[in-house]
Amino acid sequence: MNNEFNSFSLINYVWKWRKLFLIVCFIVGVLTIVITHRTIIRPRFTSTAIIYAPRTNSVSKILTNETNINERLDIKAYAIEEETEQMMEILNSREIKDVLIERYDLLNYYGIKTNRKAWKAKLYETLENLMNIKRTQYGAIAISVTDWDPERAASMANDIAAELDTLKNRIERERALGACKALEILIQEAEIECQKITDSLDVLAKKGVFYYDYQVERVIQQYAVALGQGNMAGVQRLQKELEKLEKWGNKANALRREQLNIGDQIGLIRAKLLDAQMDAHGIVPVKFVIQKAIATDKKSYPKKIIIGILAEVGAFILTLMILLFIDKIKQETVLVDHSENTTQKE
Repeated sequence: MNNEFNSFSLINYVWKWRKLFLIVCFIVGVLTIVITHRTIIRPRFTSTAIIYAPRTNSVSKILTNETNINERLDIKAYAIEEETEQMMEILNSREIKDVLIERYDLLNYYGIKTNRKAWKAKLYETLENLMNIKRTQYGAIAISVTDWDPERAASMANDIAAELDTLKNRIERERALGACKALEILIQEAEIECQKITDSLDVLAKKGVFYYDYQVERVIQQYAVALGQGNMAGVQRLQKELEKLEKWGNKANALRREQLNIGDQIGLIRAKLLDAQMDAHGIVPVKFVIQKAIATDKKSYPKKIIIGILAEVGAFILTLMILLFIDKIKQETVLVDHSENTTQKE
């Protein structure tokens, strides 16, 4: 009952001062209209570009994925959360901000003086406040830019999306070129090692050792024939040939196996080098552009209705508090006067 009584008392109190409240709210409303006029608060416009990240933009993987069994290597496949988050990190990178600052001369455009303390931090903070890169509910990336000029806002949003291609391709190209150099070094080292083996096999060939298994089989056959014919001179010659093959044959076999292994390794490295070269020199878009940013004629700031509602509510509450405070002081003053009068009468 007490709360109900207090609520009705407050309503009656407001009704008592209704004319004052109406006057204050009217004045605040007029001031809000004046203050939010474009001559006092410069309106801002927001343009938004929407893009999707692909699953992969590796040229080599896309081109070698002939059967398209792995949907991750499908050039048409949209990205999942991981790739989208990585792309958002690149979009928020300082390098892209530096491109915008230089291209649009934002230092002078935002009126930031270089002789002031922490002017760089102020510049990046201003740009970050006017940029908004976020995921949409469908997993796309929305790139929004707010500016006083709607054409500039749209141009900056589209440039951010375009710079994503430039930056990501450059990063991946640098990695691919580094991989190319490393693979070329491996090929050179493998070819040097292969040449050493070839030289060793040439030395053995001069000793008469070519293909151990085949030679041993042929010599044994000839040895059996010579022995059956009683050709002792041939037997002795073939015995020396077998001794030579026994001495150098295993080494020749080992060298040929090693040569084959190195040849296989060179083949694999060359295949990887070809992939790296395709990634280094092939440039593909790293995004799907769903919506390009366009200049809008509807301002995003200031919101007159929201500012007006907040101002009216604030003015109402402030006026009510001031009136209650004044009444409280009057009540205390009356009590003090009454106490003094009672004391004097006694």
